[in-house]
Parts: sequence; structure tokens; C-alpha cells
Amino acid sequence: MHSVQKNTDAGSVKTASKHIYWLLTLVALVVMGDEWIKYEALRQLPDEGSLVDPGLLAFGIHRNFGIAFNLPFRLELIIAVSILIGVGLLHISYKNYERQPKITFATIMIVLGALGNMYDRLTYGFTVDYIILFGRSAINFSDVVIVSGVVLLHVHSRQKRRDGLKRQVDIE
Repeated sequence: MHSVQKNTDAGSVKTASKHIYWLLTLVALVVMGDEWIKYEALRQLPDEGSLVDPGLLAFGIHRNFGIAFNLPFRLELIIAVSILIGVGLLHISYKNYERQPKITFATIMIVLGALGNMYDRLTYGFTVDYIILFGRSAINFSDVVIVSGVVLLHVHSRQKRRDGLKRQVDIE
């Protein structure tokens, strides 16, 4: 015999969605702040090559003409692939909006961070990185938002699968 669990908190999805809106607003503000920092960094920070001993953490301008890790690709290809990935993420977000708001949150985080870097590519022809880590890697806050979104998407999609397996076992 199959048992069906009743929803004990009918407002839980709406409550989660309301929290998601606030969190996404915060993420959007972080990305907009990142754009302001990039603008100011281009005006005031030295090029990363002029840093004498950057150590663990330094601030300087790194112009990333490629994709992650400076992998070289033509700007047109980067933009086209970014748009395709963005559309795919928005589709995932839409499909999961009501039942899995955390998946929606994670995918929108990735899209917002990517939009920050896309703005750079369209405005400057490169992504502006201004945080130099270990004298080798250069990032910005949009990159942090993207990576955080990817980690959350991975965690919540694994959690969804585990919960689904538990429900199947409970029903049988």
C-alpha cells in the first residue's frame, strides 16, 4: 500500500520563494557593486605585472581576454556560448521554480555573476579581474558569485536526488 505524506506547511514553498527573492536581490547588488569596483579598479589600481611581491592577496588589474583560467577563445564565441548556457540555466530555473526554489536560486546566481562578466566583455573587450591570489590567479566578485552558484547547484541537486530516493523507499 502506498502512503502519501500531506503537506504540513502549505506556505513553505511561498515562504522559500520570498526568501529567494531577497537573496537574489542581495546577489544582484553584489554584482552591481562588483561592476563599480571594476570601474574604479581600472582607474586606480596598477596592472598586475607591476606588482613587486603580490604574496597571498593583492589588488591589481588583470585583463582576462579569454574564459576561466585565461583560456584563449574568440570574444564572439565566448559571448555565443555564454548566451546558450545562460538560456539553459534560465530554463532549469523556470522548471524548478515551484518545487525546488534552491535550484532556482543557484542557477540565477550563476546567471547574475555571468552577466557581470558579460558586461565587462561587451564594455571593455575583456573581463576585469582585480583580486590577485597567490601572485597567479586573478578573480572578481562576479567570479565568486558564479562559483558559489555552481557549488549550491551541485549540493542542492544531490540533495534532491537523495530526497527522491528516500521518498521512493518510503512509498514502497
